[in-house]
Amino acid sequence: MIIDAYTHALTERFYETLLDDYAFNGLTGDPSFLWDVEQRLTDMDEYGIDKQVLTIALPPLWREMDRADALELTRLANDEIRRLADEHPDEFIPVGTIPFVDDDFMAEFDRCVEDLDMAGIQIFSTIEGEPLDRPRFDPLFAKADQTDTPLWMHPQLHEWYDWASEYMEHRLFGWPFDTTLALSRLVFAGTTQRHDFDLVSHHGGGMVPYYRGRIDGFYETRQQYPENYADTELPDFDQPPSEEFASFHADTAVGGSVPTYECAHDLFGDNLVWGTDYPFGPGRGRAGIENELLAVDEMDLGANAREKLLAGNLRDLVS
Repeated sequence: MIIDAYTHALTERFYETLLDDYAFNGLTGDPSFLWDVEQRLTDMDEYGIDKQVLTIALPPLWREMDRADALELTRLANDEIRRLADEHPDEFIPVGTIPFVDDDFMAEFDRCVEDLDMAGIQIFSTIEGEPLDRPRFDPLFAKADQTDTPLWMHPQLHEWYDWASEYMEHRLFGWPFDTTLALSRLVFAGTTQRHDFDLVSHHGGGMVPYYRGRIDGFYETRQQYPENYADTELPDFDQPPSEEFASFHADTAVGGSVPTYECAHDLFGDNLVWGTDYPFGPGRGRAGIENELLAVDEMDLGANAREKLLAGNLRDLVS
């Protein structure tokens, strides 16, 4: 079995609502590939993909949106993802989305889990420009812990520099970096110690696997010489902090690089899940599927570990 742990979709109804009721102009060109379900099913069949996790696309659309409007759109987005899964129950695993955290959006969290029976909740690496470890977002992780609901974390756009979008750097490198910052804040702020929750980080966990040694070295240095780092407060860990990062999940949506996969697998182990970012990328996502399947074939893995990466780890997460 092969399960794609992180794909994106829109529906025509959702997109038309964005255009007609909210004057949304965040997409150029023809976006219909995002709701072409027949092409999606054809691609799955061609490459032997048994199931896809569906999340709503376009994380930037929520930025600076009026809360009342955002709540209406969030409910519509979640209803539409649920509808797609109901129409194709053997192929699609629905994951809801919560772009903000307050009483109304936490009620929507409950509706997704209890009424819509969704497999998890998509969140974003920042909320209104604030990091996820802020106390006002703590109810999100407490709820995920209490209800045993996995979180899917997609990076959010951030205006690092006004020139950072000229060559798409804000997505090419900015999104993995934003993922890295979010994971780091959750670890070093102690959020992962206060709450026991599962989180799937997009794009291979960002920079974390590659900088495993640097993470541990920085932490050890600051623990050994606190007088030199008086402005830094870090929690006491019973293990190297990289092991705290390893408790997160990560997907393989990094373009099919074998060394990158092996680096990520070395850190995340059974928490690494196969995911493609479909239908984005060359060939409307088809090249990503093909390249990422080839990369898994070329990894130095036994048959059992390969089966876990392609399906078993995700099944364990949502079961």
